[in-house]
Amino acid sequence: MIQNIIDLIYSLIKKKESTINNWFEESFKNFKPPFYSSIDLRNSGYKIAPVDVNLFPAGYNNLNKKSQILTSELVRKHLLKYKKALILPENHTRNTKYIANLVALKNIFELAGIETYVHHEDVDLSFSAFKKDDNLLITEAGFTPDLIIINNDMTKGIPDILENVTQDIIPSPLLGWYNRNKSRYFEIYKKVVSEFCSEFELDEWLISAYTTGCKNIDFATNQGLEAVAAAIDDMIIKIKDKFEIYNIKEQPYVLIKADKGTYGMGIMTVTSAEDILRINKKNRNKMNKIKEGVKVNSVVVQEGIPTFDRFHESVAEPLIYYIGNYPACYLFRYNSNKDKYSNLNSSGCGFIDISSIIEEKTLLVWNLVSKLAVLAAAKESHLLNQF
Repeated sequence: MIQNIIDLIYSLIKKKESTINNWFEESFKNFKPPFYSSIDLRNSGYKIAPVDVNLFPAGYNNLNKKSQILTSELVRKHLLKYKKALILPENHTRNTKYIANLVALKNIFELAGIETYVHHEDVDLSFSAFKKDDNLLITEAGFTPDLIIINNDMTKGIPDILENVTQDIIPSPLLGWYNRNKSRYFEIYKKVVSEFCSEFELDEWLISAYTTGCKNIDFATNQGLEAVAAAIDDMIIKIKDKFEIYNIKEQPYVLIKADKGTYGMGIMTVTSAEDILRINKKNRNKMNKIKEGVKVNSVVVQEGIPTFDRFHESVAEPLIYYIGNYPACYLFRYNSNKDKYSNLNSSGCGFIDISSIIEEKTLLVWNLVSKLAVLAAAKESHLLNQF
């Protein structure tokens, strides 16, 4: 069996650290990373890879005080020219954890020296409706931001209120889930990893999850499910081949994910094509629509990576927050209701800030793999902003 993946990649980093740093510096020269992002990793012991990348991250309430301060310092460096900001959140939510996230984000921006208003009546006591004045977004009370920060993944499209607004907006509204899809992102990630692994003589499978897209799907009518089943069978064979090469004693499995999915919605775990062809009513309903009732019409079939990580007695996975291409915080998402094969971003999950207790070699490996994911997001952003 392959040696522990953390040890393997740490050894590569120690041998070629300056060359790897130079490679990243050159790679980012023509591709500006998104303002903020969070990267979900899975470490199985035999491989480690990103399985999701969020360009409108929430969960800042899970950062401890030290991490919030570091994040604010990175924000200050990235947004030096701005003095006033508006945070535009998810629509009409009363989710207490999300509201706590907004409070934490406001605190981070104010620590960075930016006067910040959150357009949510449960966050700002001085809540005031917005209006447009000469294509400027201002509050009825007279607050005029010079920067608008979106914390809304825009599953349904760009909010009408942003139309023709002349203030700077970050991240680009073109990065919303109405326009992004996982299949495109992971195609870009595959190319990034291929370039990196060719340069540094590493099997790209060790730092990526097989991912393929299937379009024209309708879970309500079974349309397109045969194509999904065929993709599952093909992927199981590919995973088995790798398991044989590395003498890995695991059962291959895959995840079916909504191509534009978010918040852990629209995900199911399968071990064979039969699982999708005989999908039960509960899973059919779960996969048919995601956030805000958006219909699922395309999916990705992604290699399952059983998680090796644990927090106390619970299975866990790393979640890394970035500002630009700088890591700001390291969390564990853990879930005592799930096993090592499951999607942990579901009911019962919790978070713990582990930034100050990760051992150096694990930190360096997480940084390398997550930075490759951010580089792919930078290339994706460049592509989407061209249209």
